[in-house]
Amino acid sequence: MRTLLPLCGVVLTATVVSAQPTLDIHHIDVEGGAATLIVTPARESVLVDAGWPGNGGRDVGRIEAAMKAAGISRIDHLIVTHYHTDHAGGVPALVARVPVGAFYDHGLMEAPHAPDFAANYQAYMAAVPQRRTLAPGDVLQLRPAPDATPITLRVVAGHGKVWSRDSGPRNAKCDSVPAKPVDVSDNARSVGFVLTYGAFDFFDAGDLTWNTEAQLVCPNERLSAVEVYQVTHHGLDTSNHPLVLDALAPTVAVMNNGAKKGGSAATVKALKALPSLKALYQLHRNETTGPDDNTSPDLIANPEETPDAGHGVTVRARKDGTFTVVNHRTGDTRAFAAR
Repeated sequence: MRTLLPLCGVVLTATVVSAQPTLDIHHIDVEGGAATLIVTPARESVLVDAGWPGNGGRDVGRIEAAMKAAGISRIDHLIVTHYHTDHAGGVPALVARVPVGAFYDHGLMEAPHAPDFAANYQAYMAAVPQRRTLAPGDVLQLRPAPDATPITLRVVAGHGKVWSRDSGPRNAKCDSVPAKPVDVSDNARSVGFVLTYGAFDFFDAGDLTWNTEAQLVCPNERLSAVEVYQVTHHGLDTSNHPLVLDALAPTVAVMNNGAKKGGSAATVKALKALPSLKALYQLHRNETTGPDDNTSPDLIANPEETPDAGHGVTVRARKDGTFTVVNHRTGDTRAFAAR
């Protein structure tokens, strides 16, 4: 196991840290892409992915707006889960407008690549002055909370491999879930991690796909229950392996889908069937499926494709495992108990 130490210090802002500081996770709407801003109680920031390129600066503007709302002026750590357009495409525009301390990804790629993929990868590499590879088992030790509670980001997947820690008992259900066709895309190389603050855990695996996900739970368990699950691959059913969902047993799931991207009916059904799940949030209503294949309307940040409102969802977690979730469209804030 490698421990990666931060390259930069804490950003000092005018924000006042409360007696019970929270770890804040901002799920930014980048229209079916990915951009998740994490701000720790020590005001250290981690941005996971940066949305799409182009679009008139829409995605970098939404990231900047989330930063301003969080009271930060720079990104301390930028993690690119993989090199597809909707995750890495926004990096060049971001670094042109926002100071970034350290860059992380799953490692160098070898040619040949599909033309679109190659262009995005080359643009990313040209924009990033220095980068670190995240490998399964690595730990990014973030600055502790003001009360000294540790905050750690442990990598469980990357570059097509998974964390090989001592695992639990053999999973007897593995033979019941068949594999899917081999995924040769960069989705299968996505960085996946568990972020821990006291008794609170958050899981994000980018666009990690079915067969690689399965390695996290088969033949032995390598995952434990989490409070919040960022639904993998925008909710597509080429990901979200049912045994992974069972192992994570989230209290809340947040799906960063688009109006016509992600949010597969099979994934929504599988999430709703989890005994642990108290709420499923979606950044968009899936306009290609019906009401039964979406979450309840009050848990959708953007129920209509137009106007392009860009509402997000924010999780605020405490070290005791309790947390709240805010739907920014409605302002509704819901509290969730610790396990």
